[in-house]
Amino acid sequence: MSRNQTSPTSHDAWSEHIAMWRAGKLTRIAYCQQHDLKLNAFIYQSKRHQQCQPKSLTLVPVTVRTGPQPASGDVVLRGPNGWSLAMSSDVSTAWLGELLVRLA
Repeated sequence: MSRNQTSPTSHDAWSEHIAMWRAGKLTRIAYCQQHDLKLNAFIYQSKRHQQCQPKSLTLVPVTVRTGPQPASGDVVLRGPNGWSLAMSSDVSTAWLGELLVRLA
C-alpha cells in the first residue's frame, strides 16, 4: 500500500465509492488499490453505509386455518415450525407490531 492513499471526507463521496465498488467486480482490496483508498477506512465506511440503509420490509405469506378456538379474546400466533404464542387481545398493538418485525 502506498503512503499517498487518501480517504474521502464526505458521506456522499463514500457512498459513491461504495456504489461503484458494488457495481463492479473488484474485491475491496483491489478497488482500494485502484482508487488509492485506505482499506480499513473503506471497510469501516461500507459497514456504516450498510447500517444507514433502510431495511426493506417484505410481505410474509400467511395461512389462516380454523382450529381449536382459544379462550375468548385471546390472540394466538403460530409459526411454521410448530411454535405458538398466546396472548391477551388487549396486548399493545405497538408491542405486537415490534414482535412481528423481530420474528420476520
